[in-house]
Amino acid sequence: MKLSLWTISAILSAAAPAVAANQMSLQWHQLAYYVEGHKLTVTADGTTPFEGKCLSVDYDGLIFENPNGPVPVKLARSKVQNIQISDIGGRQMTRLVQRDGKALNYGRKAIFSPAAPLGLVVTPAVAVHFLISTPFCLIGDLFATLEPGLEIRVVDKTLTVN
Repeated sequence: MKLSLWTISAILSAAAPAVAANQMSLQWHQLAYYVEGHKLTVTADGTTPFEGKCLSVDYDGLIFENPNGPVPVKLARSKVQNIQISDIGGRQMTRLVQRDGKALNYGRKAIFSPAAPLGLVVTPAVAVHFLISTPFCLIGDLFATLEPGLEIRVVDKTLTVN
């Protein structure tokens, strides 16, 4: 019992680092990898912050999901100076469910088709994969939610043509 409590306390103490947010300086063409699909808070000098989920990075601005309608909102490149990302990681369990769910559905359908031998192999293999991977995904999500946010400073705001 002492060993398991010690192990749990070691994991939790390692999972809670006391550090400030990570800071980076990036050029415009490097932003897509870091910001697409994340909730952002974008600020420029002296302006009110703009918050939303970034759908994509265009050559002349950031395209955000519009909560009020189907048409996305575009924030001009000149208005983007600092970007703060608060929802980094923490999606391992969701990805596992999405991917294994599709494979499990395929195996279930295959059982009642001419490909029954394939379904009889795929279904238990996917179920075992899910059961073995679940604890690791949960621990990964725990570590990711304790990670500090990311601050990005855009260094080149001018449009250049090579």
